[in-house]
Amino acid sequence: MANVLEIIKNEITQDYYKNNFPNDGQRFVAWYMRNIHLLDQRQAKDAITDGANDKQIDAVYIDEDEQKIYIVQGKYYLGESVDATPVREVISAWSQFSNLAQLQENANSKLKTKISEIATALEDDSYCVCFELITTSIFTDAAMDDIHSFQTKLSEEDDAELNYSTQFSVVDKQGLEDAYSCVIEQTNPTLNHTIKLEAGKYMTTELGATSVIVAAMPLKECIKLPGIKDGSLFQKNVRQSLGINNTVNKKIKKTINDPNKCGDFFFFHNGITAICNKIEECGNGEFKLYGLN
Repeated sequence: MANVLEIIKNEITQDYYKNNFPNDGQRFVAWYMRNIHLLDQRQAKDAITDGANDKQIDAVYIDEDEQKIYIVQGKYYLGESVDATPVREVISAWSQFSNLAQLQENANSKLKTKISEIATALEDDSYCVCFELITTSIFTDAAMDDIHSFQTKLSEEDDAELNYSTQFSVVDKQGLEDAYSCVIEQTNPTLNHTIKLEAGKYMTTELGATSVIVAAMPLKECIKLPGIKDGSLFQKNVRQSLGINNTVNKKIKKTINDPNKCGDFFFFHNGITAICNKIEECGNGEFKLYGLN
């Protein structure tokens, strides 16, 4: 794989980044939100709060599935090292979180909206506020001292009064390499699976040059498909994985658990369309699916 810094430098020259963000600093943060947090173009643009009166907060992303609120500060710098200044900017942002109303004062319009969303999310005491400091360089020893001190302070801090926990992580040049490699590995797996279909409840045909199986399968067999939990099964779906806590899936769960409705679940469901690179028929209703998604 090419050096991640070269990838970033090349990709932030694309029209999406050039047309939506005025400088390389914002483009870098947007790249990070898209390629590490896996946001789509609209979500990444919506997350960016950098600009005048940004209160040292470059981006905000609320992950409802993981119940985490990401507060991102980015430093796009191609020099040898970054000093402690951005670390202190993160600490400044953190210090204002105990009073969101005050933080919202004089904030830019995008950040004001995000702070309102944060306040709503924090009404649920299961959320964690995750401060992320990202850079294309490496931190000086002095900066690392400040980072470790802040992380120690957070680990010792009693968050009971705030009703939420707090984390602080840093992603430097090597961290970007590791995170990007990890995401590439997770989002481009080869998923193979064998299914066993009941006689009389499936048919095989060809549409054009494509082999097709139409089948009625028990839900308990459907959930055995690989890649559901980590979302990799949905990597080519334009909506990606919906996670487990969205409104649609909550209602599906409610239907399954309702003794008066669960028997008719097959008729309530829209069905599942899955594609793969190859189907191998093994006999007796057994099929091997290669490159499933």
